[in-house]
Amino acid sequence: MTLQAGPAAYVGARKRVLVVDDSFIMRTLVKEIVESDPDLEVVDTAENGMVALKKVRQIKPDIVLLDIEMPEMSGLETLRRLGLRSPCKVVILSSLVGNTDSAERIEALRLGAVATIAKPSGGVSLDLKQKRASQIVDVLRKALGLPTIVDATLAEIEDQPGRSMALADLSPGPIGDELFEGLETGVLVFGPAGSLVRANPAAARILHGCGLTPNRTTIGSLCDEFNHALGQEIWNVIGGGEAPVPADLDIATPDGEWIPVRRAIRPIVVSGKPRGALVLLDDIGEKRRMRSLLEKTMSSDVARAMIDTPAAELGGAMREATILFSDIRGFTSLAEVLGARRVIDLLNEYFSYMADVIRAEGGIIDKFIGDAVMVLFGVPTSHGDDADRAVATARSMHRALMLMNERRAGPALRIGVGLGTGPVIAGQVGSPDRMNYTVIGDPANLASRIEGVTKAYGSSILICDETFKRLTRPVPARKVDVIILNGRETPTAIYEVFVEDPGAAATEWLGEFDAGVSAYVAGDFDAAQTHLARAIAVNPDDTTAAVLARRCRRLGLRTAGEWAGAWKLTEK
Repeated sequence: MTLQAGPAAYVGARKRVLVVDDSFIMRTLVKEIVESDPDLEVVDTAENGMVALKKVRQIKPDIVLLDIEMPEMSGLETLRRLGLRSPCKVVILSSLVGNTDSAERIEALRLGAVATIAKPSGGVSLDLKQKRASQIVDVLRKALGLPTIVDATLAEIEDQPGRSMALADLSPGPIGDELFEGLETGVLVFGPAGSLVRANPAAARILHGCGLTPNRTTIGSLCDEFNHALGQEIWNVIGGGEAPVPADLDIATPDGEWIPVRRAIRPIVVSGKPRGALVLLDDIGEKRRMRSLLEKTMSSDVARAMIDTPAAELGGAMREATILFSDIRGFTSLAEVLGARRVIDLLNEYFSYMADVIRAEGGIIDKFIGDAVMVLFGVPTSHGDDADRAVATARSMHRALMLMNERRAGPALRIGVGLGTGPVIAGQVGSPDRMNYTVIGDPANLASRIEGVTKAYGSSILICDETFKRLTRPVPARKVDVIILNGRETPTAIYEVFVEDPGAAATEWLGEFDAGVSAYVAGDFDAAQTHLARAIAVNPDDTTAAVLARRCRRLGLRTAGEWAGAWKLTEK
């Protein structure tokens, strides 16, 4: 890399920023932060590295604000490819660079990032504007106003001098003409001077648009733009270096497309001396397209399992899982007012926010049911802390909804969330021509039913007793009732999880409430009413306490012995 003089100060149009992050919420928040500065504009956004590289080529931004953890192509790989061919600057915005000695931060700076900024609370940081807005703007301004800029253009890979090499110059080898022409694997034969000696039809098909002409195409011409790493690997093998381990990569074409391949490189040795390189390319585009298609209708984890796992293993297995159900309160009446098009637009926006926070905790979106969503934790892969992840997701869903409500006109949306935990049957369910990976079992029904009573208790999040017992991290919560759901005989305690921690100021309120619930469950309804009345006096907005106080008054009129310590809900 070289340094060259840059402008002493910014004069003219607003500086153009490309925001790259796989999170819809992060792209939205970062765009708002950047455009709060009148000298900056977000010219576009990208959801992964491959899209970002294509947009860099098309719109030529002044600076890229880049996340690291992204599907398809990581931020570090994107940065490496950008650093080889694009003069635009890059600032890393990621939760992985919080420590000055983190491997990701060190590597990002080594690859040419001008600065790094740590997201404050994970990949989807809902508090980004509060905690990082000024830092993001300051770093961007500083990076764009420096008197020197990094010219990230590296020297081209030059062909070694020497005559063109014919295939006959190589030893006869194992590849006969008929076999060579009929292989499904693409084969490129490069001579010691870096010129293409031969390419089979499969290579021409896989690398469509790359121009494979023997004795004219070279390593340098094929591996220009964003493909320098492949060119360096080929040159290394020609020079006698160790062959790299076969790996998946994406090859950039001159028209800006990406070709996903599985590449292997082998040396061609004649009389004990390296005389060229054999590059083998397998087209993995169909597999990639299949995964992409599946990921539009199911989680990436499930899509990966369906592609990579034998069908018998997905046929059904008992798993421990936590199920989350959520829906929008009063959505039916809202939909009647909005009309069809606005309903779909609203749901798509809402689910975009929800999907971000669900994915951040490793949740699997099982299905969207109208305005409801069913999410799985613990299948097809257990993380060991799936109940914690589910509760964290429920709290983040409410925070994300607050962000969305701040950015839209009309009445604020409200949601209820219910969680159930226990053994389920997980697998592909459906007809021979239409299958869906899902779960069957009591926890799924329980989560749905618990979500259904959140409104009655005035709660945002309710979880079952088993979910509460599985938690390994502290969360602000209180026991609100012991219930028997319609159709069930076994009672379950339910707990309200607070979206935000009420803190020490709530000690008196929650203490009286807990004492009231304990007396209520024990059947001492007079004492329960006393404690609950005190809780309401401290916090008049406590709907749950008011619900239980009214119930205690009704229960106090019953004949002694009728109360078994659990309230039976008749509604489904």
